[in-house]
Amino acid sequence: MNTPTALILHGHFYQPPRENPYTGRIETQPSAEPFNDWNEYITADCYQANTHSRYLNGYGQVLSMTNNYKYLSFNFGPTLLSWLRTNHPCTYEAILQADRESLARLGHGNAIAQAYNHPILPLQKRHDIQTQVMWALEDFHTRFGRESEGLWLSETAINPVTIDVLAENGVKFVILSPWQAKETEKEGLLNGKPAPYGKPFLLTGEKGGTITAFFYNHILAEGISFGHYLRDADVLYKLLLEIKKKEKSPLIHTATDGEVYGHHEPYGDMAFAALIKKCEAGGELTFTNYGAYLAANPAKEWAVLHDGEEKKGSSWSCSHGVSRWYKDCGCYTGGNDSWNQKWRTPLRASFDALAKRIDEIYISEASKMLGSEETARKVLNSFAPVASHLVPLHEFLAPYTTDEEEITALGCLLQGQKYKHYSYTSCGWFFNDLAGIEPKQNIIYALMAAKLYESYDPLLTSTLLKNLEKAKANEKEDGNGKTIALELMKLLPGKVEAALYYILNRTLALPSDQQDHYGFFRLDRFKEEEGLFALSITNEQCLQKHQITARMGQGKYSLTVDSKPYSLTASEIPHRMRRELLEQIDKRICTVDEDQIIRLDQSLIHYSLLAQSAPEVLEPVYQQLVGWAISMIKGLFLFERIRFWEHYRERFLRVLDFFTVYGKAEEIQLLGELFDQVLFNVAEKIQRNGLFEQSIRFVSEFLEEVRKRGFQPDLTKVQDALYPYIVGERLLEVEEDVERVSALARDLNFDISAIDHLTAIERE
Repeated sequence: MNTPTALILHGHFYQPPRENPYTGRIETQPSAEPFNDWNEYITADCYQANTHSRYLNGYGQVLSMTNNYKYLSFNFGPTLLSWLRTNHPCTYEAILQADRESLARLGHGNAIAQAYNHPILPLQKRHDIQTQVMWALEDFHTRFGRESEGLWLSETAINPVTIDVLAENGVKFVILSPWQAKETEKEGLLNGKPAPYGKPFLLTGEKGGTITAFFYNHILAEGISFGHYLRDADVLYKLLLEIKKKEKSPLIHTATDGEVYGHHEPYGDMAFAALIKKCEAGGELTFTNYGAYLAANPAKEWAVLHDGEEKKGSSWSCSHGVSRWYKDCGCYTGGNDSWNQKWRTPLRASFDALAKRIDEIYISEASKMLGSEETARKVLNSFAPVASHLVPLHEFLAPYTTDEEEITALGCLLQGQKYKHYSYTSCGWFFNDLAGIEPKQNIIYALMAAKLYESYDPLLTSTLLKNLEKAKANEKEDGNGKTIALELMKLLPGKVEAALYYILNRTLALPSDQQDHYGFFRLDRFKEEEGLFALSITNEQCLQKHQITARMGQGKYSLTVDSKPYSLTASEIPHRMRRELLEQIDKRICTVDEDQIIRLDQSLIHYSLLAQSAPEVLEPVYQQLVGWAISMIKGLFLFERIRFWEHYRERFLRVLDFFTVYGKAEEIQLLGELFDQVLFNVAEKIQRNGLFEQSIRFVSEFLEEVRKRGFQPDLTKVQDALYPYIVGERLLEVEEDVERVSALARDLNFDISAIDHLTAIERE
């Protein structure tokens, strides 16, 4: 009998930390439109899509959905997982669940850890490599509930010191480019040839630490990343079979950026879902993961890696080693032919000088409060769950101190260390120019680290600025590192921005929309009396408390924060905050009552009659009715009033008919976007609270009516929410709902006959 060949496709899923360190919120990134930022954009294309990847029949109907993470070997950056946990909890939980299911199936989970915030480890001090590895492993354990067997190295960058640190911390394996190997035990010197991918190899550090390395198949990696292999699952499957037949390797594996599965390669997630089906049906390839394969096939041969330029190490994305992240080595991603990357060296040198001083201060000050340098390092190296917002600061420090002043002081010291590490995120050096979004993000993290330590050394920021001045942008108008930093320093202080938000939120929003969190800041007390506002807020990063008083004038805001006055205008409100406040105003305006709905309904009836005889005089009335009608639709469907569907249905349909007859193109488009949002909200409610008759009936009837009038809402999110009930992964509360769900599944473009068959097999 033909033995199936082990197949591992690894996805490295990662985004750099994008949050404004003053607030903990990601500001609007215009290049990511129509989304607020690139995290949202790529989540829709890739991270979320891979949790419910469609497998279609020839008519475009959904045959099944697959959580691709059950079959992909993968790592997720801890900072990205923290963001997903807050902003897309269903996607986050699906990732964790996929690891649990792969662990049950294979005895080893698909997920592995990643160097915490993606720095180039060979360029870091040994104690910082130690911190990064320990943070990565602790973060992984806290989330996934098990130890990580492997660790993804940023840009697969490695050197002998990194190997030793990994071995000391119990990491079993890493995944590397085949071009990083210089020599292997059986093949000898490779002389520019790739290392064999079909077996694991042993690597030894400078102090004798040993780990295993898997060198991925470079042809597959290049084809998946750049050759559009994920456009056609049939082609990829045939290629894998050809590799199996020709090379007779017991293992076929490769590694790429995970974002190729849907973002870089649109619908690449669907190609992978189809590949899973083909492998399962064909019986010649079986998906596994590195932990499972290594347990059955331990490494027996050694390999030696290239030293890289200046013996600093090697990576998968710099032909010189790791030079891309500290000098103008010639590796870049495009841009003007006259540009250079000489700015890389002074940028890193600026951060190195800051890091040296921060480390000195941390050890000195933390040791005083914690009793010893050893304890200070232990606390720092175990800080990951707090850095990832998984454990509160006071709970983390409870074994060491309960003194509030010490907790705040230690919190600032530890957060300063976190931002020191963030300033070394690899993306800051990868691209073309100092004025790019990634170097700017690294600079603002360095500024935040300096700010948190300035009470111990008032010269930290000025010294950093002086050093940054040596890093020159390619375009004269973009200045240098210092001018970029000075521009970033004009951002509102986090405590001021949070205070302004709370005042405006309490003034403009409905009671149900009043918030008590804004990024890192928690609202503890709010009082308004005769136009004077008094607030108390806490920065949950360091547990610093702030007292604010404020008055609002005509487009002006006067605040006193911790005795320091600030005078702001409406133009200084950050774009994202402005958009959220406008949405809150819109929601307040669109709160319609029964009497308003009845009067609108009557007005529309009479308008339709009068328009037949005198259409030329009705334009002003039309404009008023349009605004009123859209407000009614928003009020009915977007603000948790779907439970009144039966009561308002006929009146809603008259509004819809009004738009169908008289609506202009832009108004019809707006309605289409509203209907997309209606189904999105219902889907979130189903995922959060479960599926009940009311939701089933509403979605079915709503779709029927809007489709009659030419609207085709986006079904993606509601398909995701309903699928677990269709296939029996989640149970319905009432048996009578089974038929209703089957009918709704057809409305949602599922091939219900095929799914019924699959469900019957699963239940057997």
